[in-house]
Amino acid sequence: MDQVKKTEYTMTKKTLAKRDMRTNWFFYWMILPTILYLLIFQIYPILESVRLSFTDLSFLKPKSGKFIGLRNYQRLLFEDPNFWPLVKNSMLWVFGSTILQYLFAIPAALILNQKLKGRGLWRGLMMVPWVTPVIIMGLIWKWILDGDYGILNYVLGMKTVWLGDKSTIWPCLLFVSLWKGLPYATLMILSGLQGISVDLYEAAYVDGGNAFQRFRYITLPLLKPVLMVTALTSIVQTWTKFEVIWVLTGGGPGYTTSTLPTYIYSKSFVMYDMGGGSAVSVLAMLIMMVFIAMYLKVYYRNEEV
Repeated sequence: MDQVKKTEYTMTKKTLAKRDMRTNWFFYWMILPTILYLLIFQIYPILESVRLSFTDLSFLKPKSGKFIGLRNYQRLLFEDPNFWPLVKNSMLWVFGSTILQYLFAIPAALILNQKLKGRGLWRGLMMVPWVTPVIIMGLIWKWILDGDYGILNYVLGMKTVWLGDKSTIWPCLLFVSLWKGLPYATLMILSGLQGISVDLYEAAYVDGGNAFQRFRYITLPLLKPVLMVTALTSIVQTWTKFEVIWVLTGGGPGYTTSTLPTYIYSKSFVMYDMGGGSAVSVLAMLIMMVFIAMYLKVYYRNEEV
């Protein structure tokens, strides 16, 4: 009897699936290009990178491409003197950029949420750094920070090599990253602020709450979901992007400003060590996956409280 019921359940499930396909065939065809794009340009490159990381493939060696197991990972983790400093640089770049962006984005969004004269104009100007192509933006800042002909030295009357001095190079990079990423963070926070009911602020004002108390007990708690999601997005984007660093410093001097993405590019397309570059990319992906898992765990734990 149980077998008959199981068979009937399976047949009913298949019938419903076929009916769903006939009813929604148009929508399945609409998402097919997206699925193909993800398979060809996202999933396949990831799988191929994992495969290459276990080989000694190099464009400079005619008989390379043999399976060598975990040898590339062993070299990176235990023999490469550059790998762990680059991990630290990546952490500094990602978290330094993100923290600075949101420290400035919250007050900027609060200001732009007020009834300012020409508020639409200010909001539009805020988006200029975000919509400017990264390469063009990088070249502009490279000219501004140039040690010989840069406009910053001209205005300040100094002769500082901003992108060549170890004491100034990282502050400059983080500032440029702040300038580029601030509009996105501000826009997301601004959208969150506009979703907060004015009645809450009026009730708090009637109860005697000052501006700081209203910000602490109303604005921040209600912005928390927006901040958590957008911060994670900013972290992932900054982790994978290296155009700003590459245009401004090329990862130099030496490996002072190199991060894991720049190291991947250098190994793969400068030194043509595809196996080693793929191993770096796999490790970078694993580090970010572990961080995302921990981040989401903390986020959902706080949501349950």
